Amino acid sequence: MNKLYVLSIALLLAATARAAEDFDGSRPMDCKPLQTHDCLPTEKTCTPLEPEAGKDESMHVDVARMSVQTPFRTDTLPIASFGFNAESLVMQGTSVEVVWSATIHRTNGRLIIAIADREGAYVIFGQCAVAGAKPRATPQSN
Repeated sequence: MNKLYVLSIALLLAATARAAEDFDGSRPMDCKPLQTHDCLPTEKTCTPLEPEAGKDESMHVDVARMSVQTPFRTDTLPIASFGFNAESLVMQGTSVEVVWSATIHRTNGRLIIAIADREGAYVIFGQCAVAGAKPRATPQSN
């Protein structure tokens, strides 16, 4: 009985450790935008971005290839640097026209990305899944 108890705890800890590593950047991720905002300095509030009819809205994050593809930019966003804080994978980059920063929560896949250019900024809140894996339910709270 005692061995079964220890084995059960070991399996639970292994599963928990694996879940904590799902969004560590070691595998490509597909992310679904849940809320998107267009923010301009001439406006008092940001406005929702309307999706284009028939366009795939998914984002693709591939840390190994140092790239992020969003449905709101035609060019790929290069990852210039990435690292980790206590709970998130943090990425940043620049291209000729934009600067951007993103964070993906390492245990639940929540995404926040801000893309700024000389006109304003886009802010995207989304949910990531490891590419090829079934998406997780959208978390409701921290």
